[in-house]
Amino acid sequence: MNRIMILGLGPIATEPSVKFHGGGNRAWHFTKPLLEAGFEVTLICMRITDSTQPDQPDEIERRDGELTILSVDEIRCFARDDYLRERIARFQPDALVGACDYPSARACTVAGDLPVWADIHGYPMGEAQAKAYHYQDSGYVHHFWNIHRAVLRRGDRFSVTSERQRTATIGELGAMGRLNQYTFGEELVTQIPIAWDPDTPFVPRQRRKEDPLIVFFCGGYNLWCDEETLFLALEKAMEQDSRIRFLSTGGAIEGHDEKTYPRFAARVEQSRFRDRFDLRGWVSKAEVEQCLRQAHLGINVDLPCYETLIGARNRITEFMARGVPILTTLGTEISQILFYKGMVLTVPMKKPEALAREIILAANHPEKLEKMAALARQLFETQYTYRATTQELLAWCRNPVHSGDFGRRINLDYRDFPLPAAVSPDSLRTWFRRWFLRESP
Repeated sequence: MNRIMILGLGPIATEPSVKFHGGGNRAWHFTKPLLEAGFEVTLICMRITDSTQPDQPDEIERRDGELTILSVDEIRCFARDDYLRERIARFQPDALVGACDYPSARACTVAGDLPVWADIHGYPMGEAQAKAYHYQDSGYVHHFWNIHRAVLRRGDRFSVTSERQRTATIGELGAMGRLNQYTFGEELVTQIPIAWDPDTPFVPRQRRKEDPLIVFFCGGYNLWCDEETLFLALEKAMEQDSRIRFLSTGGAIEGHDEKTYPRFAARVEQSRFRDRFDLRGWVSKAEVEQCLRQAHLGINVDLPCYETLIGARNRITEFMARGVPILTTLGTEISQILFYKGMVLTVPMKKPEALAREIILAANHPEKLEKMAALARQLFETQYTYRATTQELLAWCRNPVHSGDFGRRINLDYRDFPLPAAVSPDSLRTWFRRWFLRESP
C-alpha cells in the first residue's frame, strides 16, 4: 500500500466550518480519490486566518481508517520546517502532494529526496497583480513570486485548474530553466479542473414564472470580483422587475481581500431596494446548503484581468453540481466551456445593463433555466467530479517519480548574468563563455 502525505488548506469538506473555501475543497478533492483507491493518507491542513473563531490547539489530529487528518496552526506548525519534517519522518510517505500553491511551496521546502506533486490551484501571479492593484502595493508581486518560484524550482510534477493555466505554467517553468534536456518529452503539467464531490445532491429548482427570483452569490468576494457591476446590475434589475431578490453568503477574506465585500455591502446599505438584498455573511455549511436549495440563479461577476483569463471558479462548479442555473460574465475558461455547450447564461464583463437584462430574462424563463441546469449537472457527472479529474494524480501516486532534472537543475537566475555595457560579437562570446559555460576569464 502506497503512503501519500498531502499538505493543504483547511477546513476541508468533512469538517464543520463557517469559512469553507476553494482551498479546502481542493485538499479533499485530492484526498478522497486516493482513499477510495486504497492509499494510506496523512493530510496536514493549515487553518486559514479567522479571528472570529475561538483559539484552538496548535495541532488537532483525527484518524478515520487509512486517513489521518491534522488541522494545524499556520505559524506554529505549518510554517515550521522542523514540524513538517518530523511528521514526514513519522509517517514515511512514498511522496508528498501539495494542494494549492502555498502548501505546495511548503512541500517543496521540506521534501528532501521525496518526489513532489505540486498543485497550483488558481493563477498566483494574476492574483498577485490583482492584489497589488487593489492595495496599490507592488510588494505583493514579490511576496507571491517568492512562494510560487519555490514550487516551480522543486516540483517534480505539477497540476493546475485550467488549460490556459497549464500553458502559462509551462512558460513559467521555461523561465525557471525547467524546460531543459533532462525533462524533454516529459508531461510536467497536468490540468485538474476544479471538481466537486460526486455524491453532491442535485436539487431541481421548480420555480413558477410569477414567483420571486432569488439570485445567489456564495463564497469570498475576492480580488477579481466586480462588485460594482454586480450591484449596479442587481439594482437596475430590481428597478425594472419586482420579482428580483438577492441572497449572499460569504464575504470579505480576512488577511487577503478586506476591501471588495465592504464596498459592496456599503452600496447595498444605500440602495432604495435594501429590503430585497439579503447579505448573510459567512455562515455555517448547513445554512449555505439551505441557501443553495432556495437559489434560482447562481451568479458570478468577474473583473477583466489575467486571474480571470487564466484562473477558475469554485462557485461555478458547485452550482453545476447542485443544479443551480448559472449566470456568469464570459471570461474564465469554465465560463466559455459552458457557454459553448449552451449550459449557462453569459454576459460581457463590465456591462451592468446587459447583466440586468439577463437577470430579468432568467426570471421570465424558468423552464430554460431548468434545462440548462440539468445539462450542466450531466457534464459535471462525467467531467467534473473528484474521481473523473484525478486519474493522472492517482497513476503518479502509484509510482511516484522525480522529474528528469531532479538534482541537476539549470540556474536561470538572470540577476547573476549581467550583460556587458557595450555588446560586440567578441564581448558577447566572452560573456557567454564566462557566465554560461563557466570558463575562467
